[in-house]
Amino acid sequence: MTESTPRRPRRRWIIAVASVVGGLLVLGVVGEVVLRGVIDDRIENTASNLPPGVSVARDDTPALWQLATGQATLRIGVTPEALTNTARAATDLPELEVTPQSGSLVAQVPLAVGGTEETVDVLLSVAAEGGRAVLRADTVRFAGLSLPVAALADQLGITQLDQLADGVTFPEGESQVAISSAQATEDGLELGAEVAMW
Repeated sequence: MTESTPRRPRRRWIIAVASVVGGLLVLGVVGEVVLRGVIDDRIENTASNLPPGVSVARDDTPALWQLATGQATLRIGVTPEALTNTARAATDLPELEVTPQSGSLVAQVPLAVGGTEETVDVLLSVAAEGGRAVLRADTVRFAGLSLPVAALADQLGITQLDQLADGVTFPEGESQVAISSAQATEDGLELGAEVAMW
């Protein structure tokens, strides 16, 4: 009898600890599910203010962590059409068209070169700066040559190309969405972003 007496308190202790851990796990799972619903509602409200061609989804960051930081982490997809509309509005180049090519973005722009109108490819870089995605032109491809955008814009006197070289920001104006990462994809542009939950 003396051998079995110490085992009972040990078993009770193990059962008590297992019960507490199990209860915490259940609360964590329930909390995660409820918080994902809250975050999805917040995303839906924010997405209603974005232009057409922009899709928003919650990323894989645990909802409990997002609650702790007060920031919902998002993945934003931007179609080439939405990029085209933003670039056209910013540069007054109504014929400009943004297309994805080999994991990068190219703006095809008709320009008057040597007395004729030619379509040139303007290679765009994308970066997250100051809470916005910035599309910036860096190189023009034309007739087998690659030239810096700023040099071509100065030589031809095309101020719209200067605007592309300076950068087009997305989203424009005031926004609750802060862009933290940006990369070109075969489908357009993929952005990582945060939005305040409260």
